[in-house]
Amino acid sequence: MGVWVLQGDVREVYRRLEDDSIDCVITSPPYWRQRDYGVARQIGQEGSPEEYAKEIANVFRLLWDKLKTTGTVFLNIGYKYENEEFLLIPELVAWEMRRAGYVLKNKIVWHKPNAMPTSARNRLNNTYEAVLFFVKNVGKEVYYFNLEEVGEKPQLSYPAMDLLGLTVEDSLSFSFRRLGRVLEMQGNLVKVLWEDGTAEWFSFSFQQWRARFRCVRCGQVLGYWDVHLVYANKGRFECKGCGEISLPKPLLVEPSFGSEGKAGVFQNKSRKYEKAKLLTSSPSGRLAVSGEKLIIKRKWLFPQGLIADYLREKLKENGLSLKQLGELMGCPHTVGHWLRKDFSHWGKGGSIPRPEDWHKLKEILGFDDAYDRLILDRVVVLWTVKSHPEGKNIGDVWEIATEPYKGEHFAVFPRKLVEVCIKLGCPKGGTVLDPFAGSGTVGEVAVKLGRNALLIELNPNYIKLIKERLG
Repeated sequence: MGVWVLQGDVREVYRRLEDDSIDCVITSPPYWRQRDYGVARQIGQEGSPEEYAKEIANVFRLLWDKLKTTGTVFLNIGYKYENEEFLLIPELVAWEMRRAGYVLKNKIVWHKPNAMPTSARNRLNNTYEAVLFFVKNVGKEVYYFNLEEVGEKPQLSYPAMDLLGLTVEDSLSFSFRRLGRVLEMQGNLVKVLWEDGTAEWFSFSFQQWRARFRCVRCGQVLGYWDVHLVYANKGRFECKGCGEISLPKPLLVEPSFGSEGKAGVFQNKSRKYEKAKLLTSSPSGRLAVSGEKLIIKRKWLFPQGLIADYLREKLKENGLSLKQLGELMGCPHTVGHWLRKDFSHWGKGGSIPRPEDWHKLKEILGFDDAYDRLILDRVVVLWTVKSHPEGKNIGDVWEIATEPYKGEHFAVFPRKLVEVCIKLGCPKGGTVLDPFAGSGTVGEVAVKLGRNALLIELNPNYIKLIKERLG
């Protein structure tokens, strides 16, 4: 991992950055009319908050092409009083960033428990700042955001549950929705009796699992994000180790049930519940009354583009056109979505075949079972309001104390704040940019966490601080 430093105005030196090279921007620009850093054309001395907000957004217009499609932005902007009026400068910046093409995902409240006191007696002391979290508005809800790195790991000691009689809903397996109920339980397995009289066994899980893969050329194991992000940024698979573009093979490691909760999480208490429809006296009855249910989901989370590419290959090998495949499948409009790799938060683009469709595709195209488990493995998941098994969502209010700094810089990021932003928004081995680097806190934390850092700083005196701090 390394740190690169560019001296100069980001509005000029941005041209030296490579396109699609930045995974995450974490920065705190000079606040409006807060300090004069003694540098010509410095940001922060604009004539009005509105002009300031436009200038900040303009910086990110210039950085647009440098930021990957999956890139994230954490922008720390402080509030300001002028003539005893509280100015909503972060909100003004957020509006201008929206006009610049960015989507505001969160306004994070950075609460400072050791905030500077105030002598004011006609208002409350301002003890927080805003950290605005943006992504690029490119019609895709795909960006790196890894809560598992920062979430507090829950104590997964679920009480023994009697799920007999609980409703089970399946909108995945077929083109129609079917309903059933739990007929029997054995360990973490549940037997579901469907409305048509058929019965199936499923494993129970508190979550879906992210699939891993192995490169067919170099054998490198690739995590979920390794494949997901390269599809989002390049539209195809490319091994990060050797550059191979042949599709990787799934490497599906069955999680042990003990990692989800206590062994023997279920109790099979009494056969009298089997024929009951509403069991108000049993745990499952209380679940039914509260609106909770079991739903059928895919066991594995994986990039849809992999399946699209795999089907494209098989279609070409069989010499079939998309139209011919649609006619053979009996669903000409749906088939086209299986081969598309675009995705959108508007609900358009690619989709994954249902298990029943996958069996038909295998008969027509004659492909192997390499990707069968991604499509066919299913689990029952408890549909309820609960913390995610991989960690509680940390929320949008962060209590982080400010840190003293011995150098000449006045406004220094606390390292804890930077650490959380990097873990959330930058994959390991990725590159973090701070276009207003100051004393170099972002660079220091990035290297510590296994990321590269690119720092831009206008003031030559602060370049010296960065060198002293980072060596």
